[in-house]
Amino acid sequence: MDQQMVDIEKVDLLNKSLDMKNSGYRLAQICAIKLQKFMLLYSFIKDSRLVTLRFNVDQDEPVESLSWLYSYAFLYENEIKDLFGVKVRNMRLDYQGHFYELAHKTPYNPEGNPAQADSINSKENEVKNNG
Repeated sequence: MDQQMVDIEKVDLLNKSLDMKNSGYRLAQICAIKLQKFMLLYSFIKDSRLVTLRFNVDQDEPVESLSWLYSYAFLYENEIKDLFGVKVRNMRLDYQGHFYELAHKTPYNPEGNPAQADSINSKENEVKNNG
């Protein structure tokens, strides 16, 4: 399988995704990684070629939905919204943070949920003090 990682700017996501669709690629996945910022990865596949578009966004910086282009993108977009707190604009089907039934809001981004962050910090301090 031929794989390619392409760094882009957030503003180029829609045009690059449209180019991928017009070239016969299908959306294979959308992934988020919480670093200093969010790293978002949009992977497209055609035959045995995988192309991933990668860019970073701040926590409060929204990204545009691809659900108008790939109808099933709403699944990935609701997932990154629920699990990481990524803000996605113009989703065709937005579960408003209830795509998953979760014990804590945005479990992979405690900073997106101050109550959870306080709870995690308290537990970490308890472990350090009792460790």
